[in-house]
Amino acid sequence: MSMSVSMAADQSTVKPHRGVNNSSAALSSGIDYPVLRTRRFQFRPFVLADIAHLATLANEHRVADSAVGVPHPCTVEFARMCVSSNPNAWASPRALHWAAVEIGEQRIRGYAGLDKIDIERSQVELRFWVGCGVARNGYAAEWCAAILEFAMTHLGMNRIYALQLERHPLAGRVLAALGMQQEAHLRKRIYREGMLEDVTCWALVRDVH
Repeated sequence: MSMSVSMAADQSTVKPHRGVNNSSAALSSGIDYPVLRTRRFQFRPFVLADIAHLATLANEHRVADSAVGVPHPCTVEFARMCVSSNPNAWASPRALHWAAVEIGEQRIRGYAGLDKIDIERSQVELRFWVGCGVARNGYAAEWCAAILEFAMTHLGMNRIYALQLERHPLAGRVLAALGMQQEAHLRKRIYREGMLEDVTCWALVRDVH
């Protein structure tokens, strides 16, 4: 594991978040939803009050144009469906989706998540995007380091991978800085807005003896 990822263990903490049914708290799922903290950020469950802002952020050009797994346009209805399904996705567990907020604030700065959790194969997909008005490189690296550490330490994952659109190298630089390595160039892997796009698959594998 790279030094950047290892440092996240000292900078981040994990605590449970138990949802309740109202517009200002996490949706109830009957289980604890993890909340992560780094020096500057908290990763919390999305709440009903986030829906409109989430849709607005996801429709920003730099998010809609570069993020894997974000439809365009991202409607309020789609955002509501995603937020409502998050507790069940974690209960399965299939996925964890967090709103990235600065500590002391509630306004969403971006998204970080673990998708396609595969307990049997001990692997999971890392996803993230950063909204406007945020230092993309530094913040994204801090977010991803904390998520990688959580995936390995708390979920016991041995392999974490991420897909980067070939025409958007910034995400690749973030992943490389965290010690992830290129595994494959996948041609015409993703269909977006009427065209098939190439992606690069990055991965971090934990040494298991």
